[in-house]
Amino acid sequence: MTSSTGLTKEDLVILKELQKDGRISYAELSRISEIPHSTVHDRIRRLISSGVIKKFTVILDVEEVGMNIVAIIGVETGAKLYKNVAEALCKIDEVVEVYGTTAEFDLMIKVRASTRDELSNILNQIRRIDGVDDIYVSSILEIFKEEHTLPLKTFIKS
Repeated sequence: MTSSTGLTKEDLVILKELQKDGRISYAELSRISEIPHSTVHDRIRRLISSGVIKKFTVILDVEEVGMNIVAIIGVETGAKLYKNVAEALCKIDEVVEVYGTTAEFDLMIKVRASTRDELSNILNQIRRIDGVDDIYVSSILEIFKEEHTLPLKTFIKS
């Protein structure tokens, strides 16, 4: 059975488990999913080559690495320079997310910093980008949920 995404139920089960733990062994993944080991291996290889799996990475504890200052920033740009501004923002390491929106702001970005001074420097760097008309900064005080996974269970039908 194939989902509307073109992925099979088995693909989705494998992806869901890999999102929980990208270091899981094929043998353990096979045991949990009840999919033969060789099939798990072949499906993961196919998911990588098709671009569904972009890369395997590590999710860091932001408190432990000291990047616990977070700001969500609305960026107003001129229509002509919208893409240029977005590309320039993507090059700033501390800018961890960049979105074009239909909301009040042309772009919404998420910034992580280790100190208020560092955040101030980043904001000044953003203001200097050609095409940035104005920025609106919201400092995040508490994070109640921050996911780095996709809710694949919505595609998995029993």
